[in-house]
Amino acid sequence: MPCAIVHRVKVKLAPWALRWDEVDPGRIPFDAAGAWAVVSQLRPAMSVPVPPKAKSFADRALIEWSYGTGQAWTDEMTYALVERYGRWTLGWRWARAEGDVGGGPVGAWCCPRDSMTKPVQTLRRVTDGLVEWRGWLEDLAQRFERFPLDDRTGPERRRTWEEGAAHLVTAVVEQTGAGDAWYGHCRQVLAWFLARWDIPEDQADELVHEAVAGRFESWVAPSSETVEKIAARLAESLPSEA
Repeated sequence: MPCAIVHRVKVKLAPWALRWDEVDPGRIPFDAAGAWAVVSQLRPAMSVPVPPKAKSFADRALIEWSYGTGQAWTDEMTYALVERYGRWTLGWRWARAEGDVGGGPVGAWCCPRDSMTKPVQTLRRVTDGLVEWRGWLEDLAQRFERFPLDDRTGPERRRTWEEGAAHLVTAVVEQTGAGDAWYGHCRQVLAWFLARWDIPEDQADELVHEAVAGRFESWVAPSSETVEKIAARLAESLPSEA
């Protein structure tokens, strides 16, 4: 696989760069029940590589295969899913903790070394990762609706944002397990929440960054006090009106 393609996957097709309008499930139809039929017919599904036999996950040949052949195939599957369904699918392999694309909310997929076995099993895991990611997006959309900002002004608007922010941070901690780099997705979710309620994306990113940057750590779930303080900072910075 050409290096340029791998570079595009890491930079342009990174799930942490997705915007809410690219993933909003209310705007993008998806049939979870039919996902297996689609995934199993995509071009990469016709040539799923099988990892070399190894005595352990620490086997050098397996590791090299994972970063080479395995990585190239998962990149190709990502492109195929994006072509078929849209960019929202980039999160299908955004694994918890230290997956090949780590720091995310998906538990069904980790990395080629751990997740790729026989072809059918591998494709099942791809499908499970896709469905899990979509389920998380739908869950977030429902959570966003619990804290509407469009019909609120002044103190009421800030109180709603504070409650929503605290709720969402807690939800992301639970979904990601607060593993390696989990806070990147947390910042993204908070910015998505603001974008859902018509805060311009650049402004949303800036508000979240100022309130959150440097205050979360990998492998550390924030205390309730920390969550409350961050939510309060965000509320204070939110415009009184959209």
